[in-house]
Amino acid sequence: MSRPVLAPRFTAIDETRALAIFSMIIMHFGPGAFQRLPALQPLAEPILFLGRFATTTFVVVFGITIGFVYFDRFRGPDRRLVLEATYARARLLVLCALLICMPDYINLWLAGDFNLSHWLFKTYSIFNYYALALLSVPLWLRVLVAAPMRNALLLGAAHWALALLWLLFWPLDPALGLQEYLRLNLLSGPYAYLQLSGSAIMAIPVGIALRQAVRTRQELNFVRRLLPLALALSLAGGLLGLATGEFGLHNIVLGAIKAPPRVWYWLFFGGAALLLLIGFILLGLKLGAREKKLTYPIALFGQASLPIYTAHTFVLPALNWLDHLFVVEGVPRIILPLLLFAIYCAVVMDYYHRKSLRPKSG
Repeated sequence: MSRPVLAPRFTAIDETRALAIFSMIIMHFGPGAFQRLPALQPLAEPILFLGRFATTTFVVVFGITIGFVYFDRFRGPDRRLVLEATYARARLLVLCALLICMPDYINLWLAGDFNLSHWLFKTYSIFNYYALALLSVPLWLRVLVAAPMRNALLLGAAHWALALLWLLFWPLDPALGLQEYLRLNLLSGPYAYLQLSGSAIMAIPVGIALRQAVRTRQELNFVRRLLPLALALSLAGGLLGLATGEFGLHNIVLGAIKAPPRVWYWLFFGGAALLLLIGFILLGLKLGAREKKLTYPIALFGQASLPIYTAHTFVLPALNWLDHLFVVEGVPRIILPLLLFAIYCAVVMDYYHRKSLRPKSG
């Protein structure tokens, strides 16, 4: 029987990913909810600020997961299995990227808009980045094998430097044609491949170190080493953001400073993502077996991030399509889609729970 390519799941990683999903839900559903609940408007910006943790946390966790799950396997006898796993995941991401275009394509069709440029740009999403990144993972691991920490810092910084320099020489295409679409995906969009990959690569050694700590039961020592780094990153990002004049609650919530990606933004929120991971590791060390059952649904939610993210893109468009039959307003317009979405999430989480109980091949 074939050996499993994945390392055992580490709950804190899944729980951190779950918070990224919660953050994404706040950002995507929050603005509409606050519009219909004007009494809560003073809380809008502080709450929506939490929604800005999503992308950076997802990408940092992605890098950590590469180090935790794949690195040891890649440099050992299971390299072929790692390649197969990453390529299979990339194909799944391409499928999901096409699937989440459907609501926008339906809306364009209903509006009679058949402009090819509009249809092309509606394919832009975070899934584009992950598909490209997963195809790149084998190359990253080849570079990191010799000296993971040093090479990750050099390769990650090189991605950021290339993006910043290339932006100077690749001007915006006002016609919004194919060239601008490529520029958007590579370096100018909120999910730009070069900058996000640079951040993910620099997070890989964290995953490698965490894997070693779990293997030797030294998680607390790992936390002691990581905590100063996480705090330093967030502090440096905040100070750099203040120096540029861009750091501010309103600017961050507005989202305009997400594209092209800023160094200070990724330092600040990347450090915060590491602090979330640290918090969940400490929580896991403190909780007993009975208490861990209470946090288990959070981990399941994190494991189900891909189908949950894919499905959430259909919620608001489906609500708008429902308006053609009958209009739901007020609080029910908030409760109805969230209730249906919650039921879907529960079903998906149950699937992952049952999947975890299946015998593993080995």
